[in-house]
Amino acid sequence: MIPHGRDAVNGQEAAQMLGKSYKTWRNARMADKLGLRPFNPGRRTLLYDRAQVEAACDGRPLPAWPVGTTQHPADLLDEQDAAEYLGVSYATVRHDRATERLGDAWTQIGGVAHIRRGDLDELIAARPGRGVGGGRPRSIQRSE
Repeated sequence: MIPHGRDAVNGQEAAQMLGKSYKTWRNARMADKLGLRPFNPGRRTLLYDRAQVEAACDGRPLPAWPVGTTQHPADLLDEQDAAEYLGVSYATVRHDRATERLGDAWTQIGGVAHIRRGDLDELIAARPGRGVGGGRPRSIQRSE
């Protein structure tokens, strides 16, 4: 998740900002050496806070992230975050995004698809009693 009000860059963009090649960035583990934490640890494409990368470029102390668990409608969620937020599987979100059941509000940030939390909330509200993908409401699903 990218918190609202924050800009993200991927490893290639961060390396370019630092004047290094991406291969050097990766092999020298520069993010770790500079103390950069990714917004999305454990993902295939890591995204970093632009303000922290710029501070590292200038030799300044890294700005701290706001601490808290508040959810803001402008937070950007990737597919895995969206699946967790909606309570469905990652495969369901991938499928629903591909068939545009999750709308066309997806945007690419650093090569990773993201959607605003508020857009997901609007999709849920538009389908009362149903999941994002449709189907029977939970209250009348058959139990076999």
